[in-house]
Amino acid sequence: MFSLGVWLTTLVLEMLLLVRALQGRFLRKYSLFYVYLGIVFFQSLALLIVYLQSAKYYRPFYWYAEFVSVVLGCGVVWGIYRQALRRFPGAARMARNVFLFILLMFFSKALVSTANGTLGWPSGTVVALERDFRAVQAVLLIGLLVVIVYYRIPLGRNLWGMMLGYGLFIGTSVIILALRVVLGDSFQMAWRYLQPLSYLTVLLIWCITLWSYHAVPLPETEPRVEHDYRLLAATTRKGLHHARALLGRALRP
Repeated sequence: MFSLGVWLTTLVLEMLLLVRALQGRFLRKYSLFYVYLGIVFFQSLALLIVYLQSAKYYRPFYWYAEFVSVVLGCGVVWGIYRQALRRFPGAARMARNVFLFILLMFFSKALVSTANGTLGWPSGTVVALERDFRAVQAVLLIGLLVVIVYYRIPLGRNLWGMMLGYGLFIGTSVIILALRVVLGDSFQMAWRYLQPLSYLTVLLIWCITLWSYHAVPLPETEPRVEHDYRLLAATTRKGLHHARALLGRALRP
């Protein structure tokens, strides 16, 4: 009964967040975030219907839905990056390339593990994939936080709330998933309570910080992030040109 109550509460909060974004006409401002939230809402609603109608089908349906949410979660992280760095196109371009490379690397790892049969599908694969992806997302968000603090990039109430909520969700997910992998089925009962409660906390943070639209304030002084990016890009190009020249000389007869 407790789990069902938390489940229904999260559905109500998700719906409230979506309705507020529509009413305030700021859904498009954070489109990736609200696409994620909308899909999670409909997934949760579908899972609830499956659970109440035929509980035996709930478990396999849950793991496939969880796989989709893991993939969509990457879009949330990228959406935060895009909004935080939107005034700095060079830094945003570099972040996008790094992000896509990491996604490709971990999807390749998951496909190889599944093909080799080292992980069970869907539960074993999804748990391992989610653990790895959440860990990578945590590193990416920490990296972004370091850049924001170092260059004093203003974010505004909405983006800070998005980062805080999703950062908390990622952090608790990594810990819970690691315990799930180590302890196995013995951790299942705790899993049933910890996971929804952590997500409920995240939704409460989002309801407070995303209840209305707050534009990102302009910085008092122009951050040096774009200048440093151009300097890094120029140094990298110079290094690659020098390396090609050395390789060309080495290959000459």
